Amino acid sequence: MKRWAPFLLLLIAPAMLYAEDGRPAATVQKKFVTGGTIRLHLEAGGYTISPSDSDNITVTYRANSESRLREVRVEIQASASDAEVYITNTPNNKFEATIEVPRHSNLWVRLTAGELDVEAVEGDKNLELRAGELQVEVPHPDEYGHRDASVTMGSLESTAFDVSKGGMFRSFDQQGPGKYRLHAHVLTGDIDLRGSN
Repeated sequence: MKRWAPFLLLLIAPAMLYAEDGRPAATVQKKFVTGGTIRLHLEAGGYTISPSDSDNITVTYRANSESRLREVRVEIQASASDAEVYITNTPNNKFEATIEVPRHSNLWVRLTAGELDVEAVEGDKNLELRAGELQVEVPHPDEYGHRDASVTMGSLESTAFDVSKGGMFRSFDQQGPGKYRLHAHVLTGDIDLRGSN
């Protein structure tokens, strides 16, 4: 019986995924409704939030080693119209995650440090970083009513709303014709609100 033990352990061990660059990866998924509000509590790393046509929140994350990947904690709590996503205990470097959400979703995001790239998700956006780079794709600026952005120290670029400022305490506050709200703040770093051009 002893000679079969390694084979049995191999069968019950979880399969390890690998990203295109060869790094180990893992995925967590939970069913969620379109049009709901998703609050993301993110520890340091590089994050991309992408719209999806599925009714799921899917987090795919990557680290430099299997041991560091296993230490990461991803939790998704979803109710009828609200979801909380927690990504904690992330590695100090080279941690990346892609978060796919229903295309029509309201986003509330708090990131301690790193890079946050929000693709063309349709809905309200409330985005704040302590330090790092925030990029938001805004293909249809007229969909937003109240929009404001501020950087305590860094640069603020917005081709979507015709704003370009650098230095300290940079901000803008506008009112547009649309129904969505956009709030973006970075304590130290850069904001780029990209238009379609």
